[in-house]
Amino acid sequence: MVSQPSVNIKEILEQVVSTKPLVYHMTNMVAMAEQAHLTLAIGASPVMSLSSEEAAEMVNIANAVLINIGTPSKEANEAMLTAAHTAKRLGKPAILDPVGYGATKLRINLVEGLLETGAFSIVKGNGGEISLLASERAEVRGVDSVGSPPAAIAAKTVAQKYSCIAAATGHEDYVSDGERVYVLRSGHEWLTRISGSGCWAGTLMAACLSVTEPLPAAMSALSLMGAASQIAAEQSDGPGTFRIRMFDVMYQITQNPHAFSFPQWELMEV
Repeated sequence: MVSQPSVNIKEILEQVVSTKPLVYHMTNMVAMAEQAHLTLAIGASPVMSLSSEEAAEMVNIANAVLINIGTPSKEANEAMLTAAHTAKRLGKPAILDPVGYGATKLRINLVEGLLETGAFSIVKGNGGEISLLASERAEVRGVDSVGSPPAAIAAKTVAQKYSCIAAATGHEDYVSDGERVYVLRSGHEWLTRISGSGCWAGTLMAACLSVTEPLPAAMSALSLMGAASQIAAEQSDGPGTFRIRMFDVMYQITQNPHAFSFPQWELMEV
């Protein structure tokens, strides 16, 4: 291991607050409301729509686009493809969260169609999803990863395969640009006891991506998630109060990032 890369997390968070970017969420119905709340808590602005009729217009006005396939439908799938093509054409920063990739043929075909657009500078998923995208063996049950192989190698492979930044989240988070792999050991186990925590990470990445490059955006977002979860857990009695405290702590950190410390990334030899 060698020391962490130079990523100015505090400056990136300050830029998010000062610019108040509009993040267009095409996301799942389970987490949509909380992703909107989180976007506002960190100083950005959310817009949520799965309508194919307005997808291109939404991309046009947005500062960043997050496509999360968690609850697919015929219209939503069409809207996501329209948004991806539009983001590519306009050069808008976009993130793909391939929720449940590998669980059904529908999700496999949808994700592969989205990736074919070449629109995404960040692909973020859990260890199982990223491993499957890397053509590695993994088991996915619902949206949870089960029995994943080394996610670090998978993240590097996905980054190379799709010319993007790949982020594999889990007990340890891995981010790769296709050449290097960085690891973050932080967070709290209660993140696995609430629904939507992975979706929150996508929201944070999209907000950061609107003000910086993909690699520091992904790393800053996961550092923020790790720091906030550790602080929120200390103030909570269980997953329920932890969920609520996460919003408060995210707000406090982004309002004054220099008052907080963040977990450190390390460069791995992979």
